[in-house]
Amino acid sequence: MYAKQFIYTFLALFTSIATWAQFQLKTQVSSQSIGINQVLEVRFTMTDDGDDFKRPSFEGFEIVGGPMQSISHSWINGRTSMEKSFSFFVQPKKKGTLTIGSASATFEGKQYKSQPVTINVGDAVQEQPRQQQRRRDPFSIFDEMEEELYRRQRQQPQLPKNMGQGIHLVAKVSKSSAYVNEPITVEYGLYVSDQAGFNTMTVKNMPKYQNFWNHMIEQKQQNVTRAELNGKSYRYLSLQKAVLLPQKDGTLKIDPLELELEEQYLTGNVDVFGRPEIGLRKKVYSSGTKTIQVKPLPLDSQPAGYTGAVGTYQFNVQANKTSVKANEPLELLLTVQGKGNLDLLTLPKPVAPTALELYDPEKINRVNKSISAGMEGSKAEKYVIVPQYKGTYTIEPITFSYFDTASKTYKTITSQPITIEVTDGPELPTNASMNNKADLISNKMEIQPLNKNIEWFNGNFITQNTSFYAWWLVPLLLLPIVFLAKNVSDKKAGDVSGNKLKASNKLAKKYLSAAKTQIGNKEAFYEALERCLHNYLKAKLKIETTEMSNDTITELLQNNQINSEDISTFISIKTTCEMARYAQMDIQTMQKDYDLAVQLINSIDKQLKK
Repeated sequence: MYAKQFIYTFLALFTSIATWAQFQLKTQVSSQSIGINQVLEVRFTMTDDGDDFKRPSFEGFEIVGGPMQSISHSWINGRTSMEKSFSFFVQPKKKGTLTIGSASATFEGKQYKSQPVTINVGDAVQEQPRQQQRRRDPFSIFDEMEEELYRRQRQQPQLPKNMGQGIHLVAKVSKSSAYVNEPITVEYGLYVSDQAGFNTMTVKNMPKYQNFWNHMIEQKQQNVTRAELNGKSYRYLSLQKAVLLPQKDGTLKIDPLELELEEQYLTGNVDVFGRPEIGLRKKVYSSGTKTIQVKPLPLDSQPAGYTGAVGTYQFNVQANKTSVKANEPLELLLTVQGKGNLDLLTLPKPVAPTALELYDPEKINRVNKSISAGMEGSKAEKYVIVPQYKGTYTIEPITFSYFDTASKTYKTITSQPITIEVTDGPELPTNASMNNKADLISNKMEIQPLNKNIEWFNGNFITQNTSFYAWWLVPLLLLPIVFLAKNVSDKKAGDVSGNKLKASNKLAKKYLSAAKTQIGNKEAFYEALERCLHNYLKAKLKIETTEMSNDTITELLQNNQINSEDISTFISIKTTCEMARYAQMDIQTMQKDYDLAVQLINSIDKQLKK
């Protein structure tokens, strides 16, 4: 199991610094119809860092500028991707239809070629100011030089003497002091001044967040924006955002993010046009280590039953109906809503009379993570309750406690009691205790002893009366029918154990079906699969929810002659369901776990029927 979780963690880390896009090489031109006196920009773009680039011959054209190399990067949801391009500026030598041939490049040992492009060259036209519509690399100054080359101006562009300076990698932490389990946020961002630029970006070290529970905040699209740092304006790119929950008190450190940038700088030389030459050099940038002072939660005032909630919350308990018939299910919903460590808090468990069968809850989490709010939303558990006997029952008040970070004190919320009226069904046995489940399940009719003081007639009156035989034979003949009817009635109305097993079996099938529909939705899928396994054991082995430990399950399966391989598989799937919230699970993994669960249930079914 630990090996499996290690693989998941490794894959998640690996995918955060790799790109999986298929390599392409394509040709882009500024226009497919130009005048003979106009200059055409031709750009060859590859979707990864290809090698051995070879341009076409540009037959029928004169190269007046280039090549200019440009590299742009994007970082989305922790994944980096790049685009490398080579730009040429060419002018046609004659009118007519001219063809720009294919360029080629090599990637991972395979050669790729771009498609040729046809250009229509007509009469000379009056020059118009160029309207650039191509996408520019926000972190490269090469575009400005390309513009100068396009216009073929002879004056030197005024490039800053301090070019290459003004790049900062920063970790912004929402607070430097927090309580254990109090959410804090961290954002890693890159500030690049207008006098600096870079080409490639490589991740050298990713933060490990030791002693913190962490959740990465998804960024669907990342754009370069303007931002200020120390009173100066920069181009800014947010690289990674995370919500952190410190798991112990003391001085904790947040690891730095380290990047290697291929930055641009002035070499001191000039090119053939007399313009300053720009060179490239690699430099490692670090966000620096951040320190957080974590305070322990006070123990002297901690309320009984406290389950670790930290933040600001509201708590609510409600039933969807309070009047039902025996064996008619109702739902009890417990909801915590607010801002804090929602992903890690545990909801209290309801306490119901034994005559109300309480099934494992369905978990409903709607939690949003953001830099501004940290972690906020709601966390709920929906219980299915099946009454077994007619009567009036009360679900006792439920208490939820949390540590309020604003007032720095514990607060407790208690729900109102809920009364359930069961209007139709078998009566609660008078000799069964409300707190003794065994009495409710095993209640049976007791045969009373015969009264020894019955007075018998003397003489031959009874034996001589022919009606004696009729009065005794008819009841004897009716006894089998009476017992059969009684048996059917008991099964339908009073067989509590049987009804529970049927309900569990039905719920197991329901949650297995729900798991199939939720493949791709990690939390919902593994919650449904776990509930399926629990209800399957309830139906087949008569095990209660409170007894669902690995040791108890293993012992029961062994006692029922289930082979050791299936037992090991069952425990493995159950553990995977419990640990899924802490690991990365893709659709293929969920499909495999679902198929394995189906095969396992079928295998155990066959062994139990032997």
